[in-house]
Amino acid sequence: MTDDVIRKAPPINVLIHDEGFIKKAQDTLGNGTQQFMSSILSLVNSDKLLANCNSYELYNCCLMAAALKLPFNKDLGQAWIVPYGGKPQLQVGWKGFVQLAQRSGQFRTINCTDVKDGEIANIDRLSGEIEFKWLQDDAERVKAETIGYVAYFELLNGFRKTFYMTRAELEAHAKKYSQTYKKGSGVWKDNFDAMARKTVIKLILNRYAPLSVDMQ
Repeated sequence: MTDDVIRKAPPINVLIHDEGFIKKAQDTLGNGTQQFMSSILSLVNSDKLLANCNSYELYNCCLMAAALKLPFNKDLGQAWIVPYGGKPQLQVGWKGFVQLAQRSGQFRTINCTDVKDGEIANIDRLSGEIEFKWLQDDAERVKAETIGYVAYFELLNGFRKTFYMTRAELEAHAKKYSQTYKKGSGVWKDNFDAMARKTVIKLILNRYAPLSVDMQ
């Protein structure tokens, strides 16, 4: 798509009524096309920065999420569209990665959680295995300091893996990969918990799990 075409992109409320773009969505989504178009309108009506993004690029980002069957609703935490440098970008949340993993049919279980101060009982430096002693009182857990995040999965063939990152390691990760975090803004600042969970899930899958085409 040339720069001239991008500059001439119509408003998103006009684009979603274009027959060519409706056909594109129908080829990908089938009966879900009308709901998809309504979701795009709801998205731009709730976010002025996204409303100012190029409508072609925004449409394609939303279609990619819909093709993966991940609703781009921030409240659901599976995927969201964010304006980055004036351009829309699709970001998959930790719940979205869990959904994609489960659909592969190879996982017995997959999860991630925060780790509170005092919940690490032992670390085997040789095997890398970590023994956790979880606080059972929810009220006590809420008050305790979060020292890190851990992801875990077990495959149907019996292979299992645990991956842990300290809060300091996650902050260093955010500083390295997020320009907005360096500036004191963005998703990492607004919702560190969700981004930390996403990071440990994404890394454990990338490093140790069999990846489906969707996850790749």
